[in-house]
Amino acid sequence: MSITQPRERVARAELESAEWHRRDLDLELKRMFKPPDWAWSQKSDVGWWHTAGWGSELLGEEGLELDRWRSEGRLSVIKEGPHRVVYKVNLPRGPIYIKHFLTPDRRSMLRQWVRRGKGRNEGRRSLHLASLGLPTITPVALGERRVRRFLFENYLVTLAVDDATPLDEFVERSLPNWPEPARSLTRKRLADALGVMTARLHDAGLVHQDFHPGNILVRFGRDQVPELVMIDLDALRRRKRVTWSQARGNLALLDHFFWLRSSRIDRYRFVKTYLAERRVGGTKPPPRAFAHAIETETRQWAERLWRRWGRRCRGSNKYFETLSAGPCWGAVSRDLDPECARAFVADPDHAFLGADVETIKDSRTTTVALATMTVQGQPRRVVIKRFNRKKWLDPLLALVRPTRAWRSWQAGQHLAARGVPTPRNLAFVARRRRFWQAPLTWFLPHETYLITLKQGHAIPLSSYLTEVLPALPAAERRTRKGAALEALARLIRTLHERSLSHRDLKASNILIEPDRDELSLIDLVGVSLKHPLPERRRVRDLARLAASALAVPGTTRSDLLRFLRAYRPWGLSPLHDWKGLWRAIDRGIGRKRDLNQRRGRPLS
Repeated sequence: MSITQPRERVARAELESAEWHRRDLDLELKRMFKPPDWAWSQKSDVGWWHTAGWGSELLGEEGLELDRWRSEGRLSVIKEGPHRVVYKVNLPRGPIYIKHFLTPDRRSMLRQWVRRGKGRNEGRRSLHLASLGLPTITPVALGERRVRRFLFENYLVTLAVDDATPLDEFVERSLPNWPEPARSLTRKRLADALGVMTARLHDAGLVHQDFHPGNILVRFGRDQVPELVMIDLDALRRRKRVTWSQARGNLALLDHFFWLRSSRIDRYRFVKTYLAERRVGGTKPPPRAFAHAIETETRQWAERLWRRWGRRCRGSNKYFETLSAGPCWGAVSRDLDPECARAFVADPDHAFLGADVETIKDSRTTTVALATMTVQGQPRRVVIKRFNRKKWLDPLLALVRPTRAWRSWQAGQHLAARGVPTPRNLAFVARRRRFWQAPLTWFLPHETYLITLKQGHAIPLSSYLTEVLPALPAAERRTRKGAALEALARLIRTLHERSLSHRDLKASNILIEPDRDELSLIDLVGVSLKHPLPERRRVRDLARLAASALAVPGTTRSDLLRFLRAYRPWGLSPLHDWKGLWRAIDRGIGRKRDLNQRRGRPLS
């Protein structure tokens, strides 16, 4: 007898058990929203299923009493969009959530006629998850508006989950403020809890097509053990069997959030727990290989998502708006006050003439000023930059390459989408000439403008190195300098890891918050996107930054070596050619010095 036969028998028994469980569950699902547990009533043109006496609590003569709850201050809108509105209502029996699924177009109507209503689907899937031992929502009422048996808008009413917070909000806002060692212990427990929950989902043949922490709630018991609760169940899909390839793609969706916000150790702990808890699916892959495959797929998926986010600034959508006035055309962020945006597009030069305007730079190529504008309803200081026409050929060059302001505008969106710190862009404007002023190039942009939000009390890194640090005592100066080097290395490593490069990477184009050692990039004309990023671009950026740093008095080659070690953490091990990178950077510094010397420009 082969030694593998007992294992095959165990696997076969598990599959048969899972199949019988699914059959039993199908019978239960068919009874969802049916008597005797559910009562039915007709209110206006909406038919309602309700349970546990909730009908009298929720429904009036015309249906849901939203107007009465709103007038009493019990109702608040949690989410609102063209396809769904989510309300929270505080009732005497406890808080509830109401999902109002809308049908604004033909596609959404046809979808519900083919696949049933979203409210009914979520209710049935909540019963499925509860049978697996996974905490989830508890429906108490379902409302469906039908016309000649065709389903249109529908409602799902569920009980609120007590003392629960969305997992993404908890990880980003709450957990960083927890003291050690509670913070580290909670991260470990969250990784294990996520691994167990996901393994049970996949063993049951369920795949969540919108799998992210915003659709998971977390709450804590007496011993601070996290309990995860799944919500937004309409995206759950059933499979006959979740293969390892399907599981890897589904885990990549979840990993996209944690890839930027958790350590590799925590993500690997999640993978090991997930593999240990999987019972159905055949031979398990090795943990390291499986984790590496998830990371690779996450990176590919993130690149597609980042590029889609990077295109938002090009037209009108939820985040940006395009405006035009006479010879001017612009794209503005919706955070900028509409009146300020329209006035700036109509006459961008007028923004430089205000009483509170402070001119920072006025040269042949650019004019930079500080002004005050209304952003998100509050007066904020902003930086207005005008890119002047340097040569008569500049408008013609716009035929073959974007203008400097547009390159900065697009690069700012790329950096923001990829989580690289930079001041937020608020508006881009291009101004054309009249036909009689430039008969050959009137349709091309002659002057371009850019507005960005001023970043707190940040100062250029060059000023920090030459003015702030020399005034400090020697011991504090060494400490602060080391912290700035570490922060700078992290910034550049993040920039390169996310497929971005900056050909004009110098100390004056980097801002630093002196009290917090937080850095961000400015003057983004030289930023470019290429995936995967070639090694020669990394070397070029590092050489440009090193040349700028060496131009600052007091910078030593030891400082550059410390920066390189922080930039490539394992760069000093025998398995990495850190000396080759060092020599390549040194050659790049020499080429930059020679180029500036030939052009008669100082090295900054």
